[in-house]
This record gives sequence, structure tokens and C-alpha cells, in this order.
Amino acid sequence: MWTICMNEFKQLFKSTKSILTIVIIFILSTFVSSLPFIAAYQGKWEQAKDPYSIGNELVISLFGFFLIFLLSHDILSREIHLKTIRFLVSKTTRLNIVIGKYLGLMLFWLSCIMTTYILNMVISHRFLFSDALKILTFISVGISCALFLSMLFPTPQKSMFVGMLFSFLFPIMSMMSVLSSERLIHWFQYVTPYYYARWSEPLTYVLMNAALTVVLLVGTALLFQRRDV
Repeated sequence: MWTICMNEFKQLFKSTKSILTIVIIFILSTFVSSLPFIAAYQGKWEQAKDPYSIGNELVISLFGFFLIFLLSHDILSREIHLKTIRFLVSKTTRLNIVIGKYLGLMLFWLSCIMTTYILNMVISHRFLFSDALKILTFISVGISCALFLSMLFPTPQKSMFVGMLFSFLFPIMSMMSVLSSERLIHWFQYVTPYYYARWSEPLTYVLMNAALTVVLLVGTALLFQRRDV
């Protein structure tokens, strides 16, 4: 499991993907934090927050799923398509493969988010750990979705198409379900991290995202167990 984790992390972090991810998030969050409405409504969110932290949260909320699927839409489907999954299955359990892939991606995103926050800290002289933790648990849900869809559609072409489509539609549908009072789509809010972001207690948001992550990882593992590789 740990070998798979570190291999996945090294593949992503050694490439230019890590630098581009950090640069994109940092530039976008810095730009968003400078917008007039951030300063105007800052007091209505949380007094402890600074504009850079708000910028990070907005950027990840809007573009987080897209970035995750852009980097990892074929994290399992690639292995299945190339038949390298057979080697992994012969060395460890399928559950360990899923967890190892998940941990590798989480380690990559942990590095990117922490680097972004450190860069912001140089400017703002503040580091809000609770906000960084909330962003990481949000990303955790996105990674779990990528793993689930990559197993559900076991070819890189299909997982790329479905994954990118999902990364665009899911945030839109989630925000619509949170803001809408229509019963037809209102129920959808309870299975999205966007709904729990409205709660004022950070621990509740973290725990609900952790629960969504576990459900998706279990679903991925069950699909993997039933798939003939």
C-alpha cells in the first residue's frame, strides 16, 4: 500500500504538474482575494479569515474538481487498460491498491495546498490551519470521486470524458441544489461537500467530508472486487 502511495505521489510531484498546480492556485487565489467584494463581505463570513484564505477556498470550490480530474481521471482505468493492474493485484489486496492510490493523491495535494498557504503566509503573515484542513477534506472528496469513476469506467478515454464532464457539472448542480428550494434537486445537496461548507462549525464540515470520502472509497473497493482484471 505504501509503495503504491509513494509511487503515485512521486509520479505527480516530480513532473511539472505540481509546479503548475501550485502556480495556478496561488495566482487565482491572490487575484480573487484582491477583488472588491471579498473585502466588502469579509466580515459576513468569519472574522478570523483573511482575504487570501477566502480566495483559496473559493478557487478550490470552483476549480478543485476540475484540477483533480485533469490530473487523475485515469488513476485506475490506466492500470486496467495497460494490464499493469494484474501485477499490483498479485502483490497486494485490491483494497490496499485503492487506499494506496488515494493516499498518494492526498499526499500530492497536501504538498500543493501547504505550499500555496505558505506563499500566502509570506504576504499576509497569517496561517489558518483550520481553513487548510477544510480545503484538504474537500479535495479528499474529489479524489474519491476520481477513483470511483476511474473504476466505474475502466478505459482512459471513457474515464477522461466522464470525469471532465463530471468535474464541470457536479459543482454547478451542487450549488444549484444548495440555493434552490425545488424538491426535485434540493435533496442532492446532502451528498455534496458544498452543502456542509455553509455550516459555521469547521469540525462538522471536516467530518462530513470524511464520511463522503469513506463511502466513495468503499464503493470503489466493492467495484474493484467485482471486476475481472
